[in-house]
Amino acid sequence: MFGWDVHNSKADRMKLFLFLLTIFLLVGFIFSSIYRYMDKGKKADNQALIGESESTNEGKILDSAYGESKLKDSTEGKNEYDQTEHFSEKELATTKNIAIQFVTAFHSYNADQPQAYLEKAKPFMTEDLYEKMERNGRREVLERSYLTVGSTEVTPVVNKSSTIARWNVIARGEAKSNDNKSKQQIEDWYLVGLRKVNGEWRVEDVRVNVPN
Repeated sequence: MFGWDVHNSKADRMKLFLFLLTIFLLVGFIFSSIYRYMDKGKKADNQALIGESESTNEGKILDSAYGESKLKDSTEGKNEYDQTEHFSEKELATTKNIAIQFVTAFHSYNADQPQAYLEKAKPFMTEDLYEKMERNGRREVLERSYLTVGSTEVTPVVNKSSTIARWNVIARGEAKSNDNKSKQQIEDWYLVGLRKVNGEWRVEDVRVNVPN
């Protein structure tokens, strides 16, 4: 091979060894280069996929945030205290006026005539509510033996009912003890619900000093 006498010449055997070593190293270098090139291509493809996935996820997050923002804006724009969705302006004005008259009569109390307040409030109540109040009775503490109304204030309340109109009536006035020795200014909150009965609005339920 190449005029070398590898059987008898030590120098030729060395040359053959170096030649084979060179070929081996060259082949190894070629295969190593090809492997690095292919590996680099795979990494680039993976990075592209990751970038696309992150971009898609970011888009979903942005879309979700935008949707939540729109929903929040829509919810915030709605007035929960507005009852005009279910009742006309005339009905609301009428029920508000009845609620004031009812509370003015219902709040006033005289321990000497414990049923007088109920009879005064009766024209504004449903029969069921009147019978319930008459059956349960009313007792005030000694410091509130005599109650009078000085002024009233009406505030709207959250109401989702389409049949019952609701108002919060604040009654401010004076409370006296049974011996007239104690006097104090008081404020009671009445949550009043009104329903139309036989074409007329009547107080169906009332709750005193409850959070709303």
